[in-house]
Amino acid sequence: MLWGSGAMLAAVVGLTGYAALAGHDDVPAARHAGPASTSSPPAATTAPQPAPTYSVPPTWTEPERWLAAPRGARKAANGRETGFPNTTDGAIGMMVAASAMDVEGSGTLAEQQLAVYSAYMAPADQSPTAEAKVRQGAERADAATRRALGLPESGPLPGGAFMRTVMIGVKPIQVTPAQVTAYVLMNVTDKAGETAAEKTVYSVGILGAVWQDGDWKLSGQAIKDAAAQADRKPPIAAPGDAAFNAAGWTAIRQAS
Repeated sequence: MLWGSGAMLAAVVGLTGYAALAGHDDVPAARHAGPASTSSPPAATTAPQPAPTYSVPPTWTEPERWLAAPRGARKAANGRETGFPNTTDGAIGMMVAASAMDVEGSGTLAEQQLAVYSAYMAPADQSPTAEAKVRQGAERADAATRRALGLPESGPLPGGAFMRTVMIGVKPIQVTPAQVTAYVLMNVTDKAGETAAEKTVYSVGILGAVWQDGDWKLSGQAIKDAAAQADRKPPIAAPGDAAFNAAGWTAIRQAS
């Protein structure tokens, strides 16, 4: 199932045309422990070498660092949160909102991707060509994930089926009043129906935000600059794993 989840992830991180999560690593979860635990057996992959599975230790280790990511003060016409505070936490709050995908029922990944593109991409990264690429990439990922789940490539998803992306950790790279770049830890989960097993893939990459026109926006140039200057990428480790703390991750929860 890694291939299907990876296809969705590729669309989620490809908003800028620079690949918003530069050099992302996809790792299927063998065990997903902690308060919101799920489980998944080792998954097949189309890569030449099998991807390593990630196993969270059975003993929960409380994250040493937590961030209550701020929510937006208003909403765009498409319903996405905007109006984040002009702070580092506000920039990360925008990244959390922009990376959140929840496809179920009659919804599609293409619809959600275009909403994210419209609400969060910096004007310099928007163009008719870029919008077309976002749509095409999301439609391909949507179809590929459905095929991997054994579902029809179009039409409403069956009851209990979903595809979701959540940002669960962050590690800042560079912070200035006008620009914030960070490593982000994400997971993508999918489920083919009520009785199907839930599959999880973790990913580490880079996101960048700039303060522009009174709000935080995703910036392809900021991401490229951060990728060129970033230190060694932190390893994948979910909240609840002692390795999460050792890697310097900060766990994320959204402010109420």
